[in-house]
Amino acid sequence: MNRQKISLAENCISYNQRFDEAQSFMLSGPLSAPGAAFDQTATTQRPLLLQSFGIQTDGGTGTTVTDIKIAGQSLFTSTASAPAECFAFSNFGAESRVIGLTISNNQTVNIAGTVAGAGGSVGFAVSAYPIESTQVRNLKQQGSRFNYCFPIASGTAVAALAGGVAGSTTLTATATRGCVLGEVRMANQDSTVATGVPDSDLFVTSFKVSGIEMLSGASDQQVPFSALVGSASDVLGLNLGYPIEPNAIVEVVVKNNGANAATVGGVIFIAPYSKS
Repeated sequence: MNRQKISLAENCISYNQRFDEAQSFMLSGPLSAPGAAFDQTATTQRPLLLQSFGIQTDGGTGTTVTDIKIAGQSLFTSTASAPAECFAFSNFGAESRVIGLTISNNQTVNIAGTVAGAGGSVGFAVSAYPIESTQVRNLKQQGSRFNYCFPIASGTAVAALAGGVAGSTTLTATATRGCVLGEVRMANQDSTVATGVPDSDLFVTSFKVSGIEMLSGASDQQVPFSALVGSASDVLGLNLGYPIEPNAIVEVVVKNNGANAATVGGVIFIAPYSKS
């Protein structure tokens, strides 16, 4: 699911346009002050094609992104929020995190969210490609490219193993727009804390879209959580390629075999194509 190549081709942008161009490398805003919430804005100084988006946080685990906006328009296609871990720069599949929108100068990229616990600083950046002002498309022409990601959940608790029975929870989100669900990325938001749960204790036992099971097994499915986190390298295998309509519901069941409660979430990046 290479959003980067598709966005370059759709906008008739060649690789050599980067040659000898200033202010065309990375776009970012100020670092957020430590605290429980953040709201950051970057403003473009020239026309750009926005490429791979990423977030860095020093607030430990549990940072939640409540929205990402380009020129005031949300890139989220569900009612849920997203774990910042799903946008980490070190994750595999950077091409899936490509925004692929053209914007003119003095336009904004904004992120907002909250940080769990004592809070910490949050920063973001978008790689960019220089374009001419005549190559900037209007909102109507780029409408489908605002379908960037489908947050499943963030900061959802999964109870610990008790009495020999694994803890379980269902992550649920409702679609706000029609789109094609692409690459799945889950996040164990407690994996780096002292009392946290390792990925090896977590499993996905069901993944339904509008009541239809996406997992391929007949019964008792136990997909290791590590197969779906940001460091998982099976980029093609993680692509659902499943079209949905507004109000479609995504439900993901996560099981915890660990001795401590876990906090989990996830995002589905939107595929930049349709069946036709």
